Amino acid sequence: MTEPKPEIHVRSLWQVLGFYLAGGWVVLQVVDVLSQNVGLPSWVFVFALALLAIGLPVVLLTAALQGIGRGGKKPEPGAEASPADRNRRLFTWRNALLGAGGAALLWAGVAVGWLMFGRGPGVEAAIDAVAGLEEVRDLVDEERWAEAWNRAREIDPAVVDDSLRQELWDAVAFAVDLASEPSGAEVWTRPYDSIDEAWVSLGRTPIEGALIPRGLPRIRMELEGHQALNVAVRPWMRDFKLETLDPETDDLVRVRGSDFEVFLPGLEHLQMSLPDYFIEENEVTNIEFKQFVDAGGYETPEFWDQPFAADGREIGWEEAMEAFRDRTGQPGPATWEVGTYPDGEADHPVGGVSWFEAVAYARFRGRELPTLYHWYWGAFPHAGQFMLPRSNFRGDGTAPVGQYDGISPFGAFDMAGNVREWTWNETEGDRFILGGAWDDPEYMFTDANAQSPFDRSPANGFRLMVPLDTTNLAMAREPVMRPHRDYFAERPAPDEIFEVYRRLYAYDDTPLNARVLATEAAEHWTREEIELDAAYGGERLRLFLYLPADAKPPYQTIVYFPGSGVIYRDRSLGPDEFTFPFLIRSGRAVAFPVYKGTYERGTNLSSDIQDESSSYREHVVQWSKDLGRSIDYLETRADLATDRLGYVGYSWGAAMAPVMTAIDDRLAAAVLISGGLVLQPTQPEVDPFNFLPRMTLPTLMINVPTDYFYPLEASQAPYFQFLGAEPKDSVLLEGGHRPPANEVARHSLGWFDEHLGPAR
Repeated sequence: MTEPKPEIHVRSLWQVLGFYLAGGWVVLQVVDVLSQNVGLPSWVFVFALALLAIGLPVVLLTAALQGIGRGGKKPEPGAEASPADRNRRLFTWRNALLGAGGAALLWAGVAVGWLMFGRGPGVEAAIDAVAGLEEVRDLVDEERWAEAWNRAREIDPAVVDDSLRQELWDAVAFAVDLASEPSGAEVWTRPYDSIDEAWVSLGRTPIEGALIPRGLPRIRMELEGHQALNVAVRPWMRDFKLETLDPETDDLVRVRGSDFEVFLPGLEHLQMSLPDYFIEENEVTNIEFKQFVDAGGYETPEFWDQPFAADGREIGWEEAMEAFRDRTGQPGPATWEVGTYPDGEADHPVGGVSWFEAVAYARFRGRELPTLYHWYWGAFPHAGQFMLPRSNFRGDGTAPVGQYDGISPFGAFDMAGNVREWTWNETEGDRFILGGAWDDPEYMFTDANAQSPFDRSPANGFRLMVPLDTTNLAMAREPVMRPHRDYFAERPAPDEIFEVYRRLYAYDDTPLNARVLATEAAEHWTREEIELDAAYGGERLRLFLYLPADAKPPYQTIVYFPGSGVIYRDRSLGPDEFTFPFLIRSGRAVAFPVYKGTYERGTNLSSDIQDESSSYREHVVQWSKDLGRSIDYLETRADLATDRLGYVGYSWGAAMAPVMTAIDDRLAAAVLISGGLVLQPTQPEVDPFNFLPRMTLPTLMINVPTDYFYPLEASQAPYFQFLGAEPKDSVLLEGGHRPPANEVARHSLGWFDEHLGPAR
């Protein structure tokens, strides 16, 4: 046999070196992961590196010796072995592997021994820190920013590894440069929801690389001689102007001007460019409005410079003043008595005022009623997911201004909830009143609303603004026109065309693959969270099933389609937060699908207002399939009476009812609350108007005649006229967008008792 060529032997040495270095890198990565997860000190990693360094020359020598003289003769029996032969017998691959195993055992022994006997008092905390990082990541994934921030601060002292600390804070915070004019302001931060936690000091401006919480962090700045700044920071807010202390302006906050679009349903076509301006930090209070009353505001014509028009005719100032009286006939808001506000409500927002009274008070103060654009940009509804949970909605009445700390990014309180706020702009004789009130659903914060300027509902209030210059002010005050359809001049699609539309909604009868994810108990019901295969895209559909505690199965069941607020929330409601609890307490089960584009299934859908896009068309088809698959699942349950299925649609759900119920004929009766036909155009195959004559199940409509979203004559009336239901009925109640809950319950339960039978 011939000797191997030298270059082949050299190449084998390089291969061994490459394999060793690659294997050593893998070993070090494993050691690093183990060290971080069990809290080993840094020298344990260094020890592993040293063992690998010692092993390297041994492996190379073994490779070299085992490659020398491979073709040579074996020594004769009894002959003395040469030094080369002795080295070859010592440096064998078997011995090298034994050495590697011994080194691994030595490292493991040292590591285990240190864990058992050598750990200092901070090691347990270090181990907890590693576990805590995973907890923080989970909280961040769920967008529970305050909890993630506070947990990171708890475990930070125990983190000894710099890379681990960097990873921790990258997850919960972002670094920004903060500046103020003038500089030198002391700055603190905390998460938006972390109101019970201490503020974290960031230093004095200017500050480079300040760590502030993700989500919508709060920033507070203080500088002697200046008004304290309290804002919720958006990504583009980095430098702030501090206002000097002045009793005349200390109640104002600065709103930074910008070019923007108005994302209120039905008004998405509006755009505006505004310079900086001031808006009042709080809504006008009772005690502030009392100054106007006591100063003879209702007797001073100069404050009332807007023409009074009612029912198409203009009325005089004296006649108008007769309409602006309190409960006892004295001049003042509709919620007052004997010319003053209720006891204990001095710092509550004034309510029960018309648009004219709000303008007169603004004249008295030398300020302005904000335009729709100034109000919208100052409120910044894009931050609604943070503001709404901390605002006065679904309450029993007004609260002191600022008590709810749902602050806007620019530092104004109660722009969501408490009272609705009048704005300047006219729309078809009405005036916009925005933000929602204590008795409104939360989504009213992100919806446009307009009422008669004479309306004095208890929830009608306002705040004022101060322009810093007049750029685009006249443009911002112009009337705003809404899109409009004359449904009485239209005709629904004929049967042969409608059948083509219907085919878009068909889906295959595939396995549901359903499973119950969770069961949660509330006081009067149990809620099951169920997941099943959707009818499209390989997606999973989530369904909440509410089962009454005070009834026996099989339960009569109502399928629910909610209002548009679910589009703007990224997390489903808790088990005890259902909008119409009377349905469950009547002994009925309620099935609440998480429709495509809502809650955790959010998409690019930003409004419930129909449009002509293909995206909107696809969403409507998917909503119908979500409802159908949900009913498919209900039919598999022995504890549900699916031969008596009802449908409840609220607002958006009432508007979509013609499509939902005309496609699925398994529904036996429907109650539609605060719904009508939307006034914007859409593609004909998803236009509810074309489905109305095919909605034939017994249907009750419950509406408010002054509803801005679904006007009585333009929306509610054609809906009822073209509705093909038999029987059908319409009930008109007083209220805002949502009628009184007790009346809704009475009429709804009576309808279902009549057409589905008693629930118990």
